[in-house]
Amino acid sequence: MELETSEDVFQPTLTSRVLARAVTIPREAQVLDLGCGVGVLAIMAALKGAAHVDAVDVMPQACALTAANARRNGVSDRVDASHGDLFEMVGSRRYDVIISDVSGVVDEVARFSPWYPESIPTGGHDGADHIVRLIHGAADHLRPGGTLYFATGSISNVQRTLDAARSTFGNRVALVEQVEVPFCQEFNDNMAAMTRLRDEGLVDFTVRRSRHLWTLQIYRAWL
Repeated sequence: MELETSEDVFQPTLTSRVLARAVTIPREAQVLDLGCGVGVLAIMAALKGAAHVDAVDVMPQACALTAANARRNGVSDRVDASHGDLFEMVGSRRYDVIISDVSGVVDEVARFSPWYPESIPTGGHDGADHIVRLIHGAADHLRPGGTLYFATGSISNVQRTLDAARSTFGNRVALVEQVEVPFCQEFNDNMAAMTRLRDEGLVDFTVRRSRHLWTLQIYRAWL
């Protein structure tokens, strides 16, 4: 996959790669990619056989890059990029698969991480604001038997995210992938802040052989 990127748009990360690996796209599926960034997951869905993908991002620059990258990878006939907040651009449409890689990092962590340009909204004080809103709205936009894939991690409020998923989908929520991720240099450089945030219950991490690790998780929830 060839991708044009920009310093002003959220770029593919480890979370994007793990999500791409975890997601199953049925042939001829209707897919919604929320928080599309430069379009990596929307294009992946089209390349895996989706009939159509709606890609949505709150950043206009992200939508322009998604459209350009869809053309670059030969799937522009099946990927439509729209600028908007979560579900506002899709109306009453329903999908077989919804993929979410929206901001899910504690605000303070996001601002010293290497992933977030200044213009990109963070996940709020506990990192869960956007993903919780998305989960609560997803059931109204899934077809019967449809699946939502979402990422969460211990640099956000995982429990709040999972509580939202279970209140919306009941027991139809399952962990599909989990990865322990070493701290990046910026996290190590801000260890005092990371430790304080852990003491406040906003993040969590482990130490193994002198390495600090946070946990990335991919869940699926279905109707």
